[in-house]
Amino acid sequence: MLSSQVKLNHICWLIQLNSAEPDTSRWLSIDCGADGLPFDDDLIIWDTDDGYIQSGLNELVRTKTSRNELNTLRAFPDKAVEHCYNVSAVTQTIRYIIRLGFYYGNYDGLSKPPRFDLFINHVKWTTVDTSINNGLPFYEEIIYQNEKSGSFKICLVQIKDGGMYNRIWSKDATPYTRVTGFPDFNTYENNPPITILEDAIVANGSDPITLIVNLPQSTQQSAYIVLYLTNLGNPFDSNQTTTLKFEINSQDQGTVNSTGNGKTTVVAKYPVTVSGPTINITLSLADEFSLPPMISAMEVFTKWDTGPSKSTAAAEFFSFAYSLILLCMLVLVV
Repeated sequence: MLSSQVKLNHICWLIQLNSAEPDTSRWLSIDCGADGLPFDDDLIIWDTDDGYIQSGLNELVRTKTSRNELNTLRAFPDKAVEHCYNVSAVTQTIRYIIRLGFYYGNYDGLSKPPRFDLFINHVKWTTVDTSINNGLPFYEEIIYQNEKSGSFKICLVQIKDGGMYNRIWSKDATPYTRVTGFPDFNTYENNPPITILEDAIVANGSDPITLIVNLPQSTQQSAYIVLYLTNLGNPFDSNQTTTLKFEINSQDQGTVNSTGNGKTTVVAKYPVTVSGPTINITLSLADEFSLPPMISAMEVFTKWDTGPSKSTAAAEFFSFAYSLILLCMLVLVV
């Protein structure tokens, strides 16, 4: 599942003037999500972040650390692409040490540490993955020269996770039960984003799963179909297996084995000759001992000929080339 929701977690950071003998009285230390924390054990004066950003909600982590400033955070559960902190600079041209601390702490109880990009004054700094360091707190630090600007704009930006090939994944409503789980982090064929494999739909008992795909043309065309079958079954049973019968418009395409909890089986069929306006893709049990059908995502690409040109040879070549590259991608994500 690709979520349009941004959950940017702990953003505890300070801006320090770059000097040989740092004077903490000249630091700006911001405790994100805090209601008030005047001093810490190092006698650093912390400020709340209410005056630096207008969006987000204050939250408390569920797994606390020994540092109080890391036990609060600001989360952004809306659909905005970016959320920015605006901080006044002491002078317009000077080097600063900017340090940002991050700690997910499972504040939302979902065990899904987020990833997002950091920007300073519209320039990308780095990508933050809050699952690193075994889930413990960590810091990002940079020496930054603020050129001719009276303020810093530090933004947390949603990552458009379309995967390596920048595909657009969308969710499709189905009558089947939705399940979530923890897929492994292996690199699979076609490099689907890991978020796509965290959700699946599962059939009720021995019932089949039938997915309806709308095609861009009603005429005969060639299709490339990819199925991502993630086993999100019992996490305590690594020997669970599923053997499925795969059909396209009631035409047998063979069987598929999905094995190992958390594993993803990638099934690709090409070329498959189909005709629109729709096709039905069905997954059903191949034997009575298998688990119910389960699928995380599907991609369908189609290609059709535009027909030969009746003008010049150059036009004929263009028509042929165009027919080869004209791919219409239909994506169903469950």
